[in-house]
Amino acid sequence: MPRGLMITSLSFDRIHHPYDGGADVLLPTIVDRDVVKHRHTDWLSSHPSGL
Repeated sequence: MPRGLMITSLSFDRIHHPYDGGADVLLPTIVDRDVVKHRHTDWLSSHPSGL
């Protein structure tokens, strides 16, 4: 995977940043974040701190 790759919406309000071992997903609102969090629990880290 190329380093520094980010996939965004055209308005840059949603960003997916994959990297070795995981990815960051940045969303515009807490509501959007919670919807994705509950929809994709298998994406979450099993580490107690969530990292």
